Amino acid sequence: MYAETIDPVATHSVGIHRSCIRIGNVSLGLCADSAADVELTREMNRFRTAPMDCDIEIRVQWTDRLQKPNGRKLFDSGSLWTLHEGDDDLVFDFVTPVLGDKPYKRLSIDSQFHSARLWLNRECLGDGKRVSPLEYPLDELLVTNWLARNRGVEVHGCGLVDHGTGGHLFLGHSGAGKSTTARLWESLRAADLLSDDRIILRELSNEIWMYGTPWHGEAGFASPEKANLKEIFVLEHGDRNELTLLPQSRAVAELFVRCFPPFYSHGPLAFTFSFLHQITKLVPCYLFRFVPDGSAVWEILNFRG
Repeated sequence: MYAETIDPVATHSVGIHRSCIRIGNVSLGLCADSAADVELTREMNRFRTAPMDCDIEIRVQWTDRLQKPNGRKLFDSGSLWTLHEGDDDLVFDFVTPVLGDKPYKRLSIDSQFHSARLWLNRECLGDGKRVSPLEYPLDELLVTNWLARNRGVEVHGCGLVDHGTGGHLFLGHSGAGKSTTARLWESLRAADLLSDDRIILRELSNEIWMYGTPWHGEAGFASPEKANLKEIFVLEHGDRNELTLLPQSRAVAELFVRCFPPFYSHGPLAFTFSFLHQITKLVPCYLFRFVPDGSAVWEILNFRG
């Protein structure tokens, strides 16, 4: 593991304390010798599960400092994290201006995103400073990368279940109206909201299922539940409500620009394209130009494709 490049390594034994969560039917397990090092945020606690062997296992340890990565840089988010290539693994470094210009934590993980070691840096986290080990964006990066290994995809959308018409997914970039849509459906239809910003899509028995996530939008909806997906709507603001069935090629393109694939890796990126084709084969996809009031809800309910 890439942790061998850290000098010196001042660590504790791990495994005494444990927390497990499940997001999109992806299980993550944290292990450390301090209960504080496996604490979960309030949002993440809704996704907590009983201790188990998890899809992604993370050992949390401390080090006095983190050296600069030696491997080739594969990706730079431009703000919160960078990705480097290690000898036998991948290395994510996380920074924040609040804690200075050095990484305050580092994740080293195998290429299949199964076994990881998370290093917390005392240089940045001294004097009682605390961070949640799975603090965003680390939690989302783990899940999206695991899904991209032939398992599923995360999309930028609002997912909800109407008790009369089933599961609907409303895709949109920031500002497209996802949180507005969530509030309208909750108030007018008492719909069950999975998330108003991030939804995970997976295939089960030749059907597409959508899962809620803890990464919510302005409306704050975040549920660990899942639902069978019946229809997909690509949101656009308009002067009136209007639904247009999209051909598959256009539907794939609209989904792709609203999903979170690992751009640094050809294999997972190719799978994402393939899976989006599968989704649009199984689920109809519409362009939905809408006005942000209750009439948009009734337009969907009264629509017959």
